[in-house]
This record gives sequence, C-alpha cells and structure tokens, in this order.
Amino acid sequence: MDNRSMIVNQTHLSFLDQLVKDSRPFESCAILLGKCDKGQYFVQEIIPTQNEESSEIRFTIDDNRLFEIYKLADDKNMSVIGIFHSHPSLPFPSETDKVYMKINPVPWIIKSTTTNEMRCFISEDQKNGNENNMISEIEIKVRD
Repeated sequence: MDNRSMIVNQTHLSFLDQLVKDSRPFESCAILLGKCDKGQYFVQEIIPTQNEESSEIRFTIDDNRLFEIYKLADDKNMSVIGIFHSHPSLPFPSETDKVYMKINPVPWIIKSTTTNEMRCFISEDQKNGNENNMISEIEIKVRD
C-alpha cells in the first residue's frame, strides 16, 4: 500500500453495511462524494445507486443517474471520489472491475459479502500512460 488513503467515518461504514444487506442477493453499489487533498480521499456523502443488472456477480449504474450524481457533487462543491460495490467473494477487483477502474480512475471500495472484509483499490493506468492494468491498494482509515 502507498500513502494514499480513503477516509470514512463509522456512520459511512454502517450505511454501507446496511446497503449491502438491503441489496442482497445482488451486488450493491454506491457513489462516494467528497474531497481529495494530497492523496487523501475524504468521504463526505454516500449516494446509493440501483444495480441495473440485478446480478449477484456484476453491477451497472444507469448513465443518467451517474450524470445526476456528478451534477449533485458539483452543486455541493464536492467531487466523485470513489465507487463502492459488494462482491460475493473476496474483496478484490474482478477482471471486469479492472476494465471499469481504468475508465473511472477513482478509488473503488469493495466489500465481501462472504468475509465481511472491505478493501480499497485504484487503477494506476492514468499515471505515465501505463497500459499494464496495474492496480494499487489504498488504506481505508476510519475516523469517528
């Protein structure tokens, strides 16, 4: 792990836990709004989204809903700083995730519904024109 981190509070974690429970048996998904400063991603708001695939192993967020969320973030003087979703397996990016992580180069938090573990990753492909599909883990820090 490097010195970047995703900073969330306990209320955010509880909200995400409930979102995962409410979405079962399908993958849950949400957009994280906040600020980024020197590699520190501060979550300020979580916007739950519908999994358009209604799938246990994939998720898709409606393009129009995603546009609305970007506009909302802009209106609130925040940015989209992350994507959250659950996995019915270990909390690591799938091959499909890795493709979309390149398109959406923000941290992705993945929560396992089998181990209850949560981890965060980011694609490094935007750095220096890297084409190797390199993924780095980012520490999740919980603050009260």
